[in-house]
Amino acid sequence: MEHKSFEHMAYCGFDCGGCPMFRATVDDDAELRAKLIEKYSTPEKQLTADDVKCFGCKAAERYVHPYCNECAIRCCAVSHGIGFNCGECAEYPCGEIVRRIPENGQSRANMDEVNASPGK
Repeated sequence: MEHKSFEHMAYCGFDCGGCPMFRATVDDDAELRAKLIEKYSTPEKQLTADDVKCFGCKAAERYVHPYCNECAIRCCAVSHGIGFNCGECAEYPCGEIVRRIPENGQSRANMDEVNASPGK
């Protein structure tokens, strides 16, 4: 399964293209969807195919996984009009980023790259 590293960039710098819920949705992969339902269902909550449907962080709200739709970083980026990732924000790195995204991880590197680019 191939995907471009920046094709499905989330505001937090995460590559949604590497998320199994995203992959199951965009690839219409019933087998992966079934595995995710089995893995994440609990006795209190039996997941359905709709519960593991997601078109990525920047999709219209009804197509974003509920967990991601409520993400503080996503909500902030949307309210600030961020287009690509939080690295383009004048407040980067904000307290939310510092608290939630490891400084030495790939997501932070993706945001740092945007922040360092000319004309950000």
